[in-house]
Amino acid sequence: MKVDLNRIDRLRERIDLSYEEAASYLEAAGGDLVRALIMAEKDAANTRAATRAAGLHETGYGSQEAVDGEVPGMEMAREAADRVADGIAEGLEEGASSLGKLADGIKELWSQGSAMRVVVERDGDRLANLPIAAGVIGAVFAPQLAALSAVAALATGCTVRVQPK
Repeated sequence: MKVDLNRIDRLRERIDLSYEEAASYLEAAGGDLVRALIMAEKDAANTRAATRAAGLHETGYGSQEAVDGEVPGMEMAREAADRVADGIAEGLEEGASSLGKLADGIKELWSQGSAMRVVVERDGDRLANLPIAAGVIGAVFAPQLAALSAVAALATGCTVRVQPK
């Protein structure tokens, strides 16, 4: 189908195309200006997506440049990205530091808990002699049983003491 110059110009007014590209879109669309415009816009969108995926930047003048600082405004974007990356790295370091502090605290509590003992006595006889850490763990995993044991020990006249090892 022959495409007239008037339709080519009208298509070029709406989207940045060469005469050859505009003519080929119009021919593919059977002379329908709207269909040719839709096809050209879809191709342009696909090209921009492929350009972004390849790490290139389209300048708007029809050429593509590698993203290496030559594109206006790119330095500001890089600085912003660096600030975000630095913030993430600091957050990870603080998180690792916090986890390290927590682990150190747990180790210290465990060692102090191992140095302390819970002693249950009745009439001078020792009925139980447990590390305090075992009592805490038991209370965490079986709080009803721990409460029942404490009530039973006190009800039967037992003495519960916490003493150093």
